[in-house]
Amino acid sequence: MPVTINGDGSITGLSVGGLPNGTVDADTLASNAVTSAKIAANAVGSSQIADLFSSGSITIGGIRIQTGSVTTDSSASTANTSYGVSTHQYRSQTVTGLSGFASAPRVWASLASDYHEANIGTIRDVTTSEFKVMYSASRANGITNKQLSWLAIGEAS
Repeated sequence: MPVTINGDGSITGLSVGGLPNGTVDADTLASNAVTSAKIAANAVGSSQIADLFSSGSITIGGIRIQTGSVTTDSSASTANTSYGVSTHQYRSQTVTGLSGFASAPRVWASLASDYHEANIGTIRDVTTSEFKVMYSASRANGITNKQLSWLAIGEAS
């Protein structure tokens, strides 16, 4: 079939792949010309990045990233410090809801407390579905009913 340039500016007779490589670049495409249906299944676009913040997880290639938060318990345990001059409030909490990991991911946590001495002690017992976080402060109010945010990164299942 011959290639014809019509009077209205349209071209007929081109077959799929009929243009040489490099002929169509980003400036040639109309704004929003590439729809979500035309993006490869493993591609990452702005909607996938935005999805991380709305759903709490995203898989990019073989890497899984998941975020979340829980509210800490309303009670704390008390123990004397090794110096014997004050008490130390502490608590541990098991966080469930990890998903999509092939093996135990690396987990980080942060405690939203307005007490300067509140801290995350350690994160342990990490599996593909849960982990335990230890946190403490000098006063119970520093760790009770606070937002505990977490981030897990690991191999996607």
